[in-house]
Amino acid sequence: MATPLADQASALHDRYRKGYVGRSRATRDLGALDALIADTAAFLPELGQSLTLRSQVEERLALYRTEREAIAQIQAGGPEAVAAWRLVEWSDLGFSRYARDYAGQSRLTRDVALLEEMAADQSGWQVAAAAVASKVGESRLKEQVAQMGKHAELYRAEVGEVKKAQAGLAPADRVGALATRANRQFGLWRLHFEGRPRASRRPGALRRIVAELKSIQAAMEATRAAGITSPTHAENIAKVADRVRHHGEELAKIEEARTNTPTAQLVGMLGDDANKLIARYRAEYSGKSREGRDLNALADLCEGMHEVARAMEAVTADRGADAQNARNLTVVLDHLKVMEREFAAIRKAKGAARAKN
Repeated sequence: MATPLADQASALHDRYRKGYVGRSRATRDLGALDALIADTAAFLPELGQSLTLRSQVEERLALYRTEREAIAQIQAGGPEAVAAWRLVEWSDLGFSRYARDYAGQSRLTRDVALLEEMAADQSGWQVAAAAVASKVGESRLKEQVAQMGKHAELYRAEVGEVKKAQAGLAPADRVGALATRANRQFGLWRLHFEGRPRASRRPGALRRIVAELKSIQAAMEATRAAGITSPTHAENIAKVADRVRHHGEELAKIEEARTNTPTAQLVGMLGDDANKLIARYRAEYSGKSREGRDLNALADLCEGMHEVARAMEAVTADRGADAQNARNLTVVLDHLKVMEREFAAIRKAKGAARAKN
């Protein structure tokens, strides 16, 4: 049974875990961490002869102080350095996304348009962060920038490999792969757009979906021209063509709705989207046994949070800085990191369980 002193020690460490573990150092509150360090230091004399607990609290206090130094070093670089570390954060999340949806997966059914978007984003983040790193002279930032460049190279190379694999399929084998790719885009429409307010949707995401569907449609037509005449394949071609038409029309409506929506209202809508996803994660995954967790549903939650984050970023790019939107984005990125880590942990646990059976 836990003692009152052990409970107090746990409560102190909970403040650290909730506020700092896995969070962006660029946006952490040094004042709150200073208060935690002071409270923990003041708590030590109360431990008396509780040697094991005292040793544990001392180790935690050393951790808090080390973390404070790391946070202060990043934030001392000023707004530019903080912005550069935010780009590193985006890059890390992009790599988590790549590991989840591309690494070790069949290239025959991967989403090329999304991978191309990820490669372009990664290159942009790397260039912007490199410009700051050359000014502030921080070695850790320069190391991160170099890693960002490696990620960009990996994504670009994988785009080529995916396209090569998909183009190399025989016509008869291409039918099923193309249907799977189309179904993924249909799923993305349902996930990001269906039943959602047009004003809060990100046009760039729909343009990407349309681009991928057009590529799929062209490959389906080529497969039919190569002699595949099954009724199911013909139906699939018609379905994809209909979605291309519909989504193109919807894109114009989304852009109009977004233009006519005040920034404060748009920020609120995106905040609501994020809160719903966070609530779902807490209800279905947080603190739950990893056995039996639904990885596909968690992947959708991760993708939903990625899209909300990108939409919040787009508000800043299109309309300028908004304090509430900036706070919301920090919360979203923090939770997204937790979700991506949990996805990796559940997948690892499921893999270990399969290996035992």
